[in-house]
Amino acid sequence: MRTLLLNPPSYGGFDGGAGSRYQARREIRSFWYPTWLAYPAALIPDSKLVDAPADGLDADDVVRLASGFDLIIMSTSTPTVSHDIRVAELLKMRYPEVKIGLVGPHTMVLPMETMAMSTALDFVTTGEYDHVVAELAEGLPFKDVKGIVYRSREGVIRTPDRPLINNLDSLPFVTPIYARDLKVRNYYIGYLQHPYVSLYTGRGCRARCTYCLWPQTISGHVYRTRSPENVLEEMVKARQLFPDVKEFFFDDDTFTEDSERAETIARMLKPLGITWSCNARANVRRIRSRY
Repeated sequence: MRTLLLNPPSYGGFDGGAGSRYQARREIRSFWYPTWLAYPAALIPDSKLVDAPADGLDADDVVRLASGFDLIIMSTSTPTVSHDIRVAELLKMRYPEVKIGLVGPHTMVLPMETMAMSTALDFVTTGEYDHVVAELAEGLPFKDVKGIVYRSREGVIRTPDRPLINNLDSLPFVTPIYARDLKVRNYYIGYLQHPYVSLYTGRGCRARCTYCLWPQTISGHVYRTRSPENVLEEMVKARQLFPDVKEFFFDDDTFTEDSERAETIARMLKPLGITWSCNARANVRRIRSRY
């Protein structure tokens, strides 16, 4: 199935989409990369990733872009879900045969409630959705795909939950998808040099900070990591793909959870001569050397 991965149009400069760590409208232009959507995009041949808010696309633009796709995966969030569903309904009206699914933290927490909001939705996901979307794109029947709630003639049905992905090295790199489908200069974060690129080297966090979205929902409280060698390989490619990028940001919930691994990656990256930064907890073990 030809698959469109869509971060749908937002409203009024509101960044509530696929890569946003905190859903908010800010006083400056600010967009995170749709990294969660980029992973399944990398798993699916001939897929396309569209980030409507960052590209300034409206609903009409998205409907036109969706022509020829069989499967549309839309990221959603609690503040934007009603708006996103209206976009899904427009897509369904124009392309009645297309399958449309919502993904993200909101659907994981409230899958049945989300499905009840509109018959335009064929399914929603209930956890990490990389392989879920890939299996659907391969044409696997809904009933055989773990980690979804789907609509059938018998009603709305939930399949068994899908285990978290433990071997993150098995996932493809997202930076080639960024280079293929996104406009790097459309992404701004006030505390990062522009242009920047962000990506994950791990998922999850043991902390239970009440304000933080992802560990409480999709990524969980176990910090799963890519090997330092795998991270280095992607960064070598990323430097080649984005020679004008001034800063690379590791958007793990807490990159320094494993301080020895963080130090190993720092040593490996030093010869590349790049500027990089990361998320860290205030109580991280001090690393004396500078990289």
